[in-house]
Amino acid sequence: MSIEAPARIHPDSGFRLARAETVIIRLLLTRMVEVGRWFWPLGLVIPALVGAAIAHFTPVTKSIWENAGQWPRWWLLAMAITLVSAHLPIVVAHGVTRRSALRALAVSGVLIALLWAGFMVVGHVLERAIYDRLGWSDVMDIPHVFADGYDVLPMFAEYGLIFLAYLATGVLIGGLYYRFGPIRGTLLLVPAMLPVVAIELLLLSTGWYTGLFGPLNHRGMDVSRPPLAVFVGLVLVILSIVALAIYLVLRDVPIRSKK
Repeated sequence: MSIEAPARIHPDSGFRLARAETVIIRLLLTRMVEVGRWFWPLGLVIPALVGAAIAHFTPVTKSIWENAGQWPRWWLLAMAITLVSAHLPIVVAHGVTRRSALRALAVSGVLIALLWAGFMVVGHVLERAIYDRLGWSDVMDIPHVFADGYDVLPMFAEYGLIFLAYLATGVLIGGLYYRFGPIRGTLLLVPAMLPVVAIELLLLSTGWYTGLFGPLNHRGMDVSRPPLAVFVGLVLVILSIVALAIYLVLRDVPIRSKK
């Protein structure tokens, strides 16, 4: 994925997006749409073919689309790493401040994560309709915040936060490699991945609170599942820490010229 550098523009101050930032956001979203026109149809066709192959030999008893949600995570992570290392120097060299570039990345990341979360929700809804029509059992392998009820809002929140976490982690990893080089960047890879691991545990291993609070329930205390807002709040705290780390790494990173 490649983007052209925006024209030399000076950003405004305050919370309002400057012209430079809107140019970067528009370029990133345009490229994402161009890429998505190829990736998402393949992401729909391949699970459908896998399901048809499984159904030919044995009844389908589990969600296939759930497993299809793995490739967007790693693709977004790799894309974010590439954006920082390949394109941050370009936009800074053309007069865009690092602060403006980071703000544009943040807004673009949120919009892309929500867009891809919408694709995942549509896929789950279509799969449920197909399974119901064919009499298949649509069971999830992993606990989710939306459980088996297919509540669209919790499902959308879960995928949106997970995709945003992988995007933010990719930006952080790209920044670490760009600033500290391949050796120190690799040494920092494990701590850089810890936030996304924590978010995965919060949203996709939601049975952890059963083991934690189960003994209290057996003692007569009614400790029920925390509401969705609790999980979202904890994830937002982690994402805020990642955003701070990104800012500290890239706010004054030297831009190396390409000879």
